[in-house]
Amino acid sequence: MSMIQQTKTGSASGSSGNHPAFFWRMIIKDCLYFMALAILLGGLLNFSLLTNAFNGSLTTAIQQKQLVDLKSKSELIYPGISFIELESAKKLYDDKLAVFLDARSNQQYAIGHISGAIYMPAKELLKGITDPVKIIPDKQAVLISYCDGGDCELGLDIAKELSEQGYQNIFVLGEGYPVWETAGYPTEK
Repeated sequence: MSMIQQTKTGSASGSSGNHPAFFWRMIIKDCLYFMALAILLGGLLNFSLLTNAFNGSLTTAIQQKQLVDLKSKSELIYPGISFIELESAKKLYDDKLAVFLDARSNQQYAIGHISGAIYMPAKELLKGITDPVKIIPDKQAVLISYCDGGDCELGLDIAKELSEQGYQNIFVLGEGYPVWETAGYPTEK
C-alpha cells in the first residue's frame, strides 16, 4: 500500500507515524531546527557587528559617519561654515570665550541643554521671528551653534543665517548636545 493510500485510509499497521498530528510535529520540529540554524549562522556571520553593538562602539561609529556626512553636505550647501570639535568647544566654554546657541525645539531645550546656552530655534530665526541682534549684539562674538548631532542640520541652518546677517565667528558643534551630555560636560534644564 502506498503512503498516500495509507494516509487516506489510515495506517495499515496502525502505527502513529502516519497520523496527521505526527506530520505537524515533524514540520514544527524541522522549522524550529532551521530557525535555530539561521540564528546561529547569523550570529557567526555578524559576530563583529554584534560585539560592537553590545560594547557601544557601533553607536560611536554611526555618530562619526553621520558627522562626516554632515560635514560633507555642509561643504556643498553651506560653504564657509566651520565645525568645531567637542574638546575645542569645551575649552572655549571653560574659558568663557564663546556663546553657545541651541537650535533645537523649545521642548528639547527644556529637557536639557548646554549650561548657559541661548535658546535660538532655527525655525524662528529663519522665519525672521527671532532677531539675533537683540540677543547677540556683538557680531564679532564667537558663536557655537548646536542641535542633536548626527544628521541634524538645525545648527548649520542658524550658522548660515547668522553668517548672512554679518556675524563673523560662527562654528557648528556637529556632534551636538547628546555627545556633550554623554561626555559629562555641564548641562542644565
